[in-house]
Amino acid sequence: MTQRATRQLTAVYDVLRTSCDHPTAEQVFRRVRDTLPRVSLGTVYRNLDKLREQGRLRVVRLASGEAHYDAMVEAHDHFVCERCHAVHDLDRAPTPPAARRLRDDGCVVHWHTTALYGLCGGCAAEPGGGRPRARAGQAG
Repeated sequence: MTQRATRQLTAVYDVLRTSCDHPTAEQVFRRVRDTLPRVSLGTVYRNLDKLREQGRLRVVRLASGEAHYDAMVEAHDHFVCERCHAVHDLDRAPTPPAARRLRDDGCVVHWHTTALYGLCGGCAAEPGGGRPRARAGQAG
């Protein structure tokens, strides 16, 4: 049975396809509301789940634990700015040795991701740019 593409599904996918910032569900919701003002947050979540099930997006969980959505489904890694929280795509490095060892031991590794954390060029150039801003519950 084929699922039909609704306006809401199309709008959610269009937001992701044209986003380079790996938005959260709340950010997707706000952007979809620009074109579909009556859409609900629940509808956005349901359509994000459908797109994930269809293999049209990846869910990226970073240090914050919050889910970010990425329409680039090809294997790749990420750089996260600890100050402005921008997320940048990186080219995928070869399979890490640990994953190869697991496969050699008979494990089935479906995918992996690596995230590098630091400061983006803009944040590093700001006064005091060598240090990230303190996160909640973290000493300066």
